[in-house]
Amino acid sequence: MNDKFLKVAKQAALEAGKIISKYSGNFGEKTIKGGDESNFATKADIEAEKAIISILSKNFPDHNIITEEQENIDRGSEFTWVIDPLDGTFSFAHRFPYFSVSIGLLLENKPIIGVINHISSKDLYYAQKGKGVYLNGKSIQVSKTKSIEASACGLDFGHKYNRVENLEKYINPLISKIGYPYSVGSAVTTQALVAQGILDGYVNQAWVWDFAAGVIIVKEAGGKVTDFDGKEPDWSKDRLDIVASNGLIHDQILEALK
Repeated sequence: MNDKFLKVAKQAALEAGKIISKYSGNFGEKTIKGGDESNFATKADIEAEKAIISILSKNFPDHNIITEEQENIDRGSEFTWVIDPLDGTFSFAHRFPYFSVSIGLLLENKPIIGVINHISSKDLYYAQKGKGVYLNGKSIQVSKTKSIEASACGLDFGHKYNRVENLEKYINPLISKIGYPYSVGSAVTTQALVAQGILDGYVNQAWVWDFAAGVIIVKEAGGKVTDFDGKEPDWSKDRLDIVASNGLIHDQILEALK
């Protein structure tokens, strides 16, 4: 595999992080999405995404690009970059320190590269398929928790338009099973915490850009990732149901979801 993929992805994630940090506490006007005031973009989102697209397009002019804030770029390539320039925009706007830049690379709709820049902690997570995962240059791995009752798991509630559906689909079935639930409002940051062994699992339904980088990072840390039925996620879809775990409690989570 071309090592340039990971090098450029890290460069783009760090550059986007600088832009976002510049807007900390002064992000300007919100661009509301779909009439839901809880779902919006800021200048930081838009400028960070432009910077990432510019860097990726300069280095890989033939590759496809899927983004959260702009129209997708389809160049007919087997390689597709999947970008969330600021995952956790609501957290960013409220100065809650859980928001990250996320850049993933799919090869024929399979994740092979993942980079997550957790800006407030200056933590850079990155992984390449078959080569492990690193946090600021040091190898990390998932936790060894064996029981769902003793587990710390992330459960994101989602935006208002699908929150009730999420409660019925995965939050209520798990809320009395796991040891303690956490919701930090950033899918990619939560997946990074699973890879680091801080959380034992994570369950969510969200967009492809919320998972493309995090899934390969969890897997390379020794974890397991499936959809709610225990199958390989379908990366051709816009929205995905994802269970990411340390592997040891994975089947217990899936059983609770039935």
